Amino acid sequence: MDRDANRVPLTGTYPFRTKRTITFNGAVDDDWGEDTGALDGGALFTVTGLVFAKLIAVCTTSLESAGGGTLQVGITGSVGIFMPSETATQIDAGQIWFNDAGNATSGIIGEEAAAADNLPEYAINGIDIILSTATADIESGVLDFYALWKPISDDGSIVATTT
Repeated sequence: MDRDANRVPLTGTYPFRTKRTITFNGAVDDDWGEDTGALDGGALFTVTGLVFAKLIAVCTTSLESAGGGTLQVGITGSVGIFMPSETATQIDAGQIWFNDAGNATSGIIGEEAAAADNLPEYAINGIDIILSTATADIESGVLDFYALWKPISDDGSIVATTT
């Protein structure tokens, strides 16, 4: 049986959940949602060691962008692997956003190979999970990101950032 660093047994397919809330304020320089600002491509989660991870987001306040801003979630070098580019104004309060499925209040978790209705699992080795903004600023809205994960290496961990 696998155990964590405290020797507590790990149960379930994804025994750990880490939450990160992002409040968009793209009209402010270098805040979340400013296209080309300091947090464009900023880390949502810091990944240490080797982990298996899945990611979903829940919108608690509808996203707004006067210029058609888009966002995506991934890792450096593959910025949309978790969540490909989505127009911000199409993500409304109460909706779930994951992979390239349409945003809705529910979603089908299909087979790993099904492109449009899956919640893919990725092996990540020490590469942070990032949020990127493009096209225009995302002026407002709130997303709760949830990383569902399990460690593979002894030092495997996912921690929410605080920026």
